[in-house]
Amino acid sequence: MTPKPRSHNPEVRWIRLRVILVAGALLVGFVLLIARSLQIQFFQSEGWASVANNQIRRSLLFEPRRGDIYDRNGQELAVSIEMESLAANPRVIKNPAATARQLTAAIKVPAAKMEEKLSQPRAFVWLKHYLTPRQVDEVRALDLEGIHFVKEDRRYYPNVELAGHVIGFVGTEHHGLEGLETSMDLLLRGNSDTHPGTKDARGQIIYTHGLPAESGPQGYSLGLTLDKRIQYIAERELQETVRSHQAKSGTAIVMEPESGEILAMAVFPSFNPNSFSSYRPSSWRNRAVTDAFEPGSTFKIFLVAAALEEKLVHPDDLFFCEQGSYRVLNHTIHDLRKFGWLSLAHILRYSSNIGAAKVGEKLGSNRFHHYIRSFGFGKPTGIGLPGETSGLIRPPEQWSTVDLAAASFGQSLSVSAIQLATALGAVANDGLLMQPLLVKEVLDARGKIVGRNKSRVVRRVISADTAQRMKQLLADVISPGGTGAKAALAQYQVAGKTGTAQRSNRQSGGYSEDLYTASFVGFVPVTDPRILVVVVINEPQKGFYGGVVAAPAFRRIAQQTLHALQLPPEKIKNKAKSVAGRDSTDPQMQRRLTALQPVAYDQIDSDHKLAMPDLTGLSLRAALDKLRNFTGSLDIHGCGRVVGQNPEPGSNLSTVDSCSLILAAD
Repeated sequence: MTPKPRSHNPEVRWIRLRVILVAGALLVGFVLLIARSLQIQFFQSEGWASVANNQIRRSLLFEPRRGDIYDRNGQELAVSIEMESLAANPRVIKNPAATARQLTAAIKVPAAKMEEKLSQPRAFVWLKHYLTPRQVDEVRALDLEGIHFVKEDRRYYPNVELAGHVIGFVGTEHHGLEGLETSMDLLLRGNSDTHPGTKDARGQIIYTHGLPAESGPQGYSLGLTLDKRIQYIAERELQETVRSHQAKSGTAIVMEPESGEILAMAVFPSFNPNSFSSYRPSSWRNRAVTDAFEPGSTFKIFLVAAALEEKLVHPDDLFFCEQGSYRVLNHTIHDLRKFGWLSLAHILRYSSNIGAAKVGEKLGSNRFHHYIRSFGFGKPTGIGLPGETSGLIRPPEQWSTVDLAAASFGQSLSVSAIQLATALGAVANDGLLMQPLLVKEVLDARGKIVGRNKSRVVRRVISADTAQRMKQLLADVISPGGTGAKAALAQYQVAGKTGTAQRSNRQSGGYSEDLYTASFVGFVPVTDPRILVVVVINEPQKGFYGGVVAAPAFRRIAQQTLHALQLPPEKIKNKAKSVAGRDSTDPQMQRRLTALQPVAYDQIDSDHKLAMPDLTGLSLRAALDKLRNFTGSLDIHGCGRVVGQNPEPGSNLSTVDSCSLILAAD
């Protein structure tokens, strides 16, 4: 059998070649695939396993609950409350327009804006933060696909405007924007926490290590030196003073001289940090620390203290006050009255600018500047609030003779209210300058104190003997005939000084003829100062003297603060001791002492006992006004108007130590 000859057909040869090429290519590809698989499986396994884990595993970030802020008695000033916010997954929403219409009726958001959000090609969008309980119920009832709730912490300030400038507020990103909320933001926010989990094919989270803790991370809380009762007193009286004198603004500070602790820091006009965006940014500014002003005659305190410390003058030394007009180079200094010879004590008592200028001449620029700086002026106090000003104290080599004279009565330099309070505290505290203290304690999530700020002596400014002399001189300012007579208290001896300073005119470069800063600074009691109060009123239109505008505000704030601190009236004690040969248990003496005791409330029952007023339906401010002289502790729960109180109306307040108010929204 003869073999069949091979075909020499070109088409057959081409088909065979293509088969060989394809088979060869497949073989090479198969070899490369096996090689790549071996490489991945044996040489790159760890790297690719990590990539796979990253695609399905998630470290879920949990933002900490922001720490709370309390006053010195544990009363809440700022808290974080859990609220429901509304979000959506637009990818699963079939009819965005219809869904938007239904949501608009429930949460009052424009339908066009809502539809735009629901039409986005995303898996998550925010619809509205912080829904009210009624809105939550209405949205739940709609049972819409792709719409879900997310729990968020919202910052809430239960006392509304109270201490708003000190506390500040938090923005939508949960970062502090003003006040302590921003200066202590890192502590209050705390550290973020993570929890492991995996993601399934639908993108749903599976907690592979169990559910996260319900409490979650939490920032540190702050315990302040502020006293809510005293803060309210200061704000109320400051508001009344600014409005009654048609002033532009005002500031009031209450401080403990011995410790430097701030009991109250009030600024008016005020604002509500719960709705800060509805106010102008200028309203957020804490003028007590950010604004510098010319202190006027209150600065004579530090001039005289420096001159006494240097032993250049004595309280009985006489100075000729030029009958009310004194020329220094090409400037003329005036007094309100035509004084002849005045002692150093009377220069303070009658607030003679000419007398102060002559004391300044004795002291000289260099020494006066040294004491100004030593009292803490010209640099921040370090109180821990944002935007604190240094004021303006020029170096002595830049002072002319006129500048020295002007600085002697508080012009040509500027200070802040907190600097003024701290410097006066050195006089009240026997010459020791204290660091002003606002944040007293730092607490963890369990309420345990993890940090405490103690009172700190900055330096000794003047000797204790000089401080005692200054106390006597400043007490004389409050006596009848002195410029501070309207600051006198019936049952406590006050020391202080008035200030009236012309405000600078930015347009002309000189001083305004009709704009003033009226101020009063003082402490009480003189022998053992427990509180000092600084009141500064900017641009009052009805009256402008510090003794007329600011001194009465000091009196009201100091009187109510001393009652709140339960400080026994010192003049009652002195009166009992001054009656020779008569014991304090004598019936006639008891009647005289009782007559001097202040009546705490207007409501008196038939047995002449102090009766608890009916506070039902009153706002918090109105209720606190009724209880303004109550010396026990106040516990306030909720917000809105009073719906419950303990003790009941008509109860004898002399037998209770605390009062509780329950408030609810209208």
